[in-house]
Amino acid sequence: MSTLAFVAAHRSRLQRLWVVGLALYLALIALLSLMPPPELPLDPGRFDKLWHGLGYAVAGLACVPLLRRPSGFVAAALGLSAFGLALEFLQGAGGVRSFDLMDGLANGLGAGLGLLAGVSPLRGLLAASR
Repeated sequence: MSTLAFVAAHRSRLQRLWVVGLALYLALIALLSLMPPPELPLDPGRFDKLWHGLGYAVAGLACVPLLRRPSGFVAAALGLSAFGLALEFLQGAGGVRSFDLMDGLANGLGAGLGLLAGVSPLRGLLAASR
């Protein structure tokens, strides 16, 4: 059985698995965002905004195979941006870390860049999981 035939035969299961993977990835982002800074496995240092953008770009890219309409892309962009901003607010409220609007903007920009794959030639590569 070819890969495309396998994907076609198991599309619904693969889509559910993809959604679970995306949810686990977002949970990992939340966990790393809310942990006290000394416990982070990597010191973001001066590349902090790059790490934020990259993390949310991966999340945006992971959303692409699940989206079919332009409104879905807008909803995913708004949802991921709101998620990143909410985590920033929680960091500020927690007292261990601080709110940083620039981190929130980096999150939203990264999510948008990842979702741009949906209108690029890369979309065809990701469509196999649809």
